[in-house]
Amino acid sequence: MSIGYTLLDAKYEGDKVTLFYLSDDGEIEQWLDNEDYYPYFYTLDEGSLEGARAQGCKIVSESKRELFSDLKKEFYKISAKEETLSKVKMMFTHVWEDEVQTVEKYAFDKGMRFGMGCQRLGERTRLEDVNTEVFDKTFDELLETDPVKYNFIKRFFEVIEQPLPEISENTASRYGYDMERMLEALYLSRITNSPITFRNAPPSYFIKALYYLNLKSEGYVIPTPEEFSRSESPRGVYGKAALVLKPEKGIFLNTYVLDYESLYPSCIDVYNLSHETVNCGHEQCLDNKVPEEEHHICTIRRGKYSTIIGALKDLRIKYYKKKARNNGRTSKVVSDVLKMILVICYGVTIRIRGLSNPALAESITAYSRHALKTAWKYATEIGLKPLYGDTDSLFLVNPQSKQLQTLIERVKKELKLDLAVDKKYKVCVFSSAKKAYLGIFENGKVDPKGLTAFKSNTPNFVKKVLEETAVELSKINALEDIPIVRRRILQLLKSRERLLLERRFEVEDMAFNVILHKKPSEIIESNVYAQPYQCAIQLIDEGIRLRRKQILTFAKVKAFNYKGKRFSVKPIDRVNKDEINVPDYISNMYSMMNQVLEPLGIGKGAAKNEYDTLTRWFKESDTQS
Repeated sequence: MSIGYTLLDAKYEGDKVTLFYLSDDGEIEQWLDNEDYYPYFYTLDEGSLEGARAQGCKIVSESKRELFSDLKKEFYKISAKEETLSKVKMMFTHVWEDEVQTVEKYAFDKGMRFGMGCQRLGERTRLEDVNTEVFDKTFDELLETDPVKYNFIKRFFEVIEQPLPEISENTASRYGYDMERMLEALYLSRITNSPITFRNAPPSYFIKALYYLNLKSEGYVIPTPEEFSRSESPRGVYGKAALVLKPEKGIFLNTYVLDYESLYPSCIDVYNLSHETVNCGHEQCLDNKVPEEEHHICTIRRGKYSTIIGALKDLRIKYYKKKARNNGRTSKVVSDVLKMILVICYGVTIRIRGLSNPALAESITAYSRHALKTAWKYATEIGLKPLYGDTDSLFLVNPQSKQLQTLIERVKKELKLDLAVDKKYKVCVFSSAKKAYLGIFENGKVDPKGLTAFKSNTPNFVKKVLEETAVELSKINALEDIPIVRRRILQLLKSRERLLLERRFEVEDMAFNVILHKKPSEIIESNVYAQPYQCAIQLIDEGIRLRRKQILTFAKVKAFNYKGKRFSVKPIDRVNKDEINVPDYISNMYSMMNQVLEPLGIGKGAAKNEYDTLTRWFKESDTQS
């Protein structure tokens, strides 16, 4: 069946709305609604109604439901030309929905949905029947256990599964996309009912549009930003953020990483975390405390934010993510779009106006911390050895399959959360630092996390040494192999240090790549020159124009005097091999690799078993020869 026209964009100008459609033949067509459309807001304040009428405003009464009380009230809907409405708004002490964009209000009022098709220009969006056979098998049980969430899931599913228009490269490029991004934009547009041209909007805009759309669809007046936040100022979550449990330092074999799948969205869903359910105030809910917090959660109402996020999470994990594994290109695109929304569902509750709520944000992180602590506790109780925990991940050394299954099932039963094996490392190296480890898979592939030596600004010389070190570590098959591999790594380090001392390297491999964080004018005025700024000054003096955020590439050299200052770096293409500050690079090699060398008991400054400090070894060797 022909889609006809797909609504892509809208423009409000001069009391008129112009809609932009993609036709079946790939052309962009405009349609002007000749009927005047005026923006509006809602109020309960009767005292200023006559003043609004005197300004030419249209006033009608509408029954709307308040989110926090869930009570129906008669609101006054006041509409007028934009310039008039902005003045009239100042007459009222309290207004609602004044910050919602006019084109979004228009689309909602007219029953239109961006990213979706219609047979005639300007027509309401009508959903076509879609195949629900697999959907029904996947979610039928939920219809009994959580009918509210089921209805949201089905509503989203029917919107997502509507026929797609034919997209040409010309159409995609007109809106600033390639073909893949255009497809993503179409799905994001139809899920959130946002114009496709809002590609530069922050991600928080889309989750806000989605939330507001569903509140309006259920007859709620959208709360003001102050109501959403319960009049609390954003206070961040310092000291109450994601939990990271300090790792046990060492080298471990057969390490399993278990992940909570979509932990923050799952906590929002499972524990009914929403703006109106956190600290609801019902006497019978006061005992339903948030772990380690003074907040409580409603046991009477199903939260709207909780339900929407839970629906999107289930739809992604249980349906589209599974379909994507079977080479479903479109399903992968949908899964990625849903993931983009879910990734920010916690962050927006911290400080995004119109969604922030400090108590809600604290409750989300509190439950996530509780989940990690509890999984650690359960693992210990059934005889497993936890090594490390970070936000939603638990590292276990050498677990038995039956133990893993017992842990996963207990977490599901007690916490109602899904814990699953995410990856298995043949070798895993932990330093004493948090969020920094090296995992090596059975096939030898390296998985570095947070290691200094693998950062983008690290010289290639050091990266190569770490890669060679990882190859040696991958040869560990049993605990007895560790001392042998340790000796080979010591030999490797000695040989690489000798390469530096003998200057057998390429200057390009000594390069540091650092982003310029200051404006050139600020650098010139400064009296303190960090190494990147030393490089910048030299380039500026040569007449080279620099800009903030530009990447500077330089090497460390023997100290020299530059315009009365002591400089220690030069732009990489101005450096001769003889100028390289070898002692600095030797020191850098060890310090940057310390997170991997420390668990092996290797340090540059102290004697290590049969080897003394490597620099001393070289000096003695050179003397004897």
